[in-house]
Amino acid sequence: MTHCLVLAAGKGERVRSSKYPESKQYQEVNDISPLNYLLKSLDKVDDIKTITVVIAKGDASKFKKNSKNIKKLRKSVIGGKTRQESSFKGLKDIYREFGKKKSQKVIIHDAARPFVSNDLIKSCIKSLDKHQAVCPVIKIDDTLKKISKKNELISKDRDKILSIQTPQGFKLKEIISLHEQTKEKFTDDISLAVEKKLKIKLISGSKKNFKITNKDDLQMFGQIILGEKIKLVGIGFDIHEFKKGDQITLGGLKFKSKYGLLANSDGDVLLHAITDSIFGAFNLGDLGLHFPPESKLFKNKSSIYFLKKSLDVIKEKNGSIVNLDLNLICDYPKIKPIRRKILKKISSLMSINIDKVSLKATTTEDQGFINSKNGIAAQAIISIEVSRNEK
Repeated sequence: MTHCLVLAAGKGERVRSSKYPESKQYQEVNDISPLNYLLKSLDKVDDIKTITVVIAKGDASKFKKNSKNIKKLRKSVIGGKTRQESSFKGLKDIYREFGKKKSQKVIIHDAARPFVSNDLIKSCIKSLDKHQAVCPVIKIDDTLKKISKKNELISKDRDKILSIQTPQGFKLKEIISLHEQTKEKFTDDISLAVEKKLKIKLISGSKKNFKITNKDDLQMFGQIILGEKIKLVGIGFDIHEFKKGDQITLGGLKFKSKYGLLANSDGDVLLHAITDSIFGAFNLGDLGLHFPPESKLFKNKSSIYFLKKSLDVIKEKNGSIVNLDLNLICDYPKIKPIRRKILKKISSLMSINIDKVSLKATTTEDQGFINSKNGIAAQAIISIEVSRNEK
């Protein structure tokens, strides 16, 4: 079994500014933080069974916000004053629960490296089958110089220098033992393994797996995220027949009417079509699949309930609505006098700017299969922007 320990207790002072007021792991850029992006990626790696995150004291609420819906999240642990202390605290917490079980592996990863790939993680875990420790490295491309005591530049052979990355892999019992034995200070766990002469397997890292250290790195994170954004499109349709009554519901609003609408719920064709379009955008079936019309649970249910459930999907996927185009097909009621009220209500319910919502109306002029004198129909087309790895 492999556990992932994420170190997220740093303050990231070099990044903080008026533009980036949060610690780097929590700073949202283009609607997502590095920690949130990382946790979502780790959650999808089959070889990882649990995720434990070391956080700073006082960051519990920030962490909670950035770790919603992470299924493999085991818990958060309050870190220490240094990276070494934080790592040891996290390892001890994992060991207390799993230490007595056989073949326990752990990979330790920096929260400031959000773009670690699935392949790199798998390579790290697999290499632990034959080695005591595993560490990804990359070669240095830039020319290296050292400043002498006389303030002179001295060339260094870059072919003999490697850049160390995370995740760093270990057998759980061994790395715990190393931390317990040492009183020296190390900048990462692999340095401790080197000092204690463990057999270390070096594997190829990736330049994409860079560490966010300064403002430029955070901007680069944002640019990569923006490049990963894709747009999903969903189409929804609903229709309800007129019946005897004195009220109809459209767009979450109730209007006096000379008819009612035949429906199991409140018959709000607009909200039904919108909900249908959201489920469609994420390939999650239709409205009836999630809320069966024959079920007594949804008898006379407000359609706002259905809409909110579909909006939860957008939140879970960290998506944002680009625009919503609605079309009502009916002879009655006349939409022009109530269009603005409906637009305001829908935009409010969906927490989006009213300018992102369009509402049109037409009739069938008594032609075709759908006769708009007999009821009301609605079409919805929605565009939702999500990260490519959320699709």
